[in-house]
Amino acid sequence: MNKVQVTMNEDSQFLKDIEYNSLDTNFMGTNKGLYNLMISIGQVTLFSKGIKPTRKWTLKSVKEYFGIKGNTQSVLAQLKTLNEIIKEG
Repeated sequence: MNKVQVTMNEDSQFLKDIEYNSLDTNFMGTNKGLYNLMISIGQVTLFSKGIKPTRKWTLKSVKEYFGIKGNTQSVLAQLKTLNEIIKEG
C-alpha cells in the first residue's frame, strides 16, 4: 500500500488518547485512540461511497479528533496510513 504523508495537529485528541496507555474494557480491551482509529476508517470508507454512517456523523468531527485536513479521499488515505504505521511500530 502506498503510504501518504500524514500531517497532524500536535494538540489533537487522538494523540492524547494514544499516549494514555490504559486498556479500558469499554473499548473492547484496546486503547481508546486505536479503537477510534479503526472505527473511523470504516466510517470514512462508507462516507466515501456515499453512505452516511449515522444521522449526525460528520467528516469534520473526524478531522478535528485526528487533527488532519483534506477531503474525504485524503482523510481516508491518511487514516489508513496511520493504521499501518501503528501496526508496524
